[in-house]
Amino acid sequence: MCYSAQASFAASGALAVGSVAISRLPKAKAGVPLSLFPAIFAAHQFIEGLIWLNHNGVLPDAYRPAAVYAYVLIAYVLWPVFVPFSAYLLETDRRRRTIILFCQVVGLGVGVSLLLAALRQPVAVSADCCSLSYGVNAPYLLVVPYLVAVSIPFLLSSQKSLVLFGVGIVVSCAAAAIAASAAEFPSLWCFLAALLSAGLYLHFRATTRVTAHSSAPGATAQPVTG
Repeated sequence: MCYSAQASFAASGALAVGSVAISRLPKAKAGVPLSLFPAIFAAHQFIEGLIWLNHNGVLPDAYRPAAVYAYVLIAYVLWPVFVPFSAYLLETDRRRRTIILFCQVVGLGVGVSLLLAALRQPVAVSADCCSLSYGVNAPYLLVVPYLVAVSIPFLLSSQKSLVLFGVGIVVSCAAAAIAASAAEFPSLWCFLAALLSAGLYLHFRATTRVTAHSSAPGATAQPVTG
């Protein structure tokens, strides 16, 4: 798979539109963090587009360090903390919440470890064909707890649409692992996951319909299952 600045900016624009559409839907406070996924991914892809422009000589190097660290902080530090947090707020089953809370602890440990690794030395960025590689000097074994933090919480969800989202995350991870080298894997996986997050609009639209139906006069309240 080949993508570059144009693809990053196109994905950013599409996700921004999806984010606006989601923001217009009524939602419970517990769903607000999840609703921010497309907006965060839109910013993330826009930042990578800037890094591509710098690599291609369009933007000066003065922009490069800030863009690289912003990209790394979102990909390596924010997601393993924010994903289980978002899933935990939406879960009502006690046992599932306990396991998701464990994933939250794992994600927090991974996020802190990767943050320290990124701050310990400058993050080098290189391009191989159409993929970017980010040189964060961290133990490769951290990929296992990272995957636990970002995939299991939604797979455990009692809402079917979120389980499908979790499956999509795992599938996109596998696709990125097959299509890219270890160094290029994070960039490609983030791109695929960003596209996947646009589908959250369907989750929030379905949730809105169920909520509207259950609150209608004479309707019997039903649990939201996606």
